[in-house]
Amino acid sequence: MRTQVVDKIKALALSGVNLSDELPFNESGVATYIKNPKTLYVDRTQFTSVPIVQTLSGTNINNTTTSVSVYLAVDAKNPPVQLDSIVTSLRGLEDTIVLDGTHTRESTVSTNYDGDLLVVQVEYNLTRIN
Repeated sequence: MRTQVVDKIKALALSGVNLSDELPFNESGVATYIKNPKTLYVDRTQFTSVPIVQTLSGTNINNTTTSVSVYLAVDAKNPPVQLDSIVTSLRGLEDTIVLDGTHTRESTVSTNYDGDLLVVQVEYNLTRIN
C-alpha cells in the first residue's frame, strides 16, 4: 500500500513541497521529516488484525486494518500558503487507494509541534474482512 500512496502523491504534483522516497524515521528512530521541512515522507505499511469470529475448528474471521502514514513538517510561524490545500489533497487519496475487499476507508489528520515546526500526519486506514 505504501507504493500506491507514494505514486498517488507523485500524481498530485503538489507545489511547495517535495516527496522523499526515504522512510520518515531512520534506524535509530529519529524523525527524518524534522530535519527536512517541506518534504513529505511516507511510512511503511502497518497491519492490525482484530478477531470477529473464532470457531473451535480453528477457522477465524478477522477485521484487518492496513495503515500508512504520511508526515510533513513546516515552519509553524510561517507555514506555506498552500498547506490547507496540500492536506485536503492528501486526505482525498483514501478513496483512490486500491485494496480488494475493503469495506471501510478512513483518513485522519493530526498535528503537533516539534520545536518551531508544525508536524502534520495524515494516516490512511483501510479495513477488510479476511
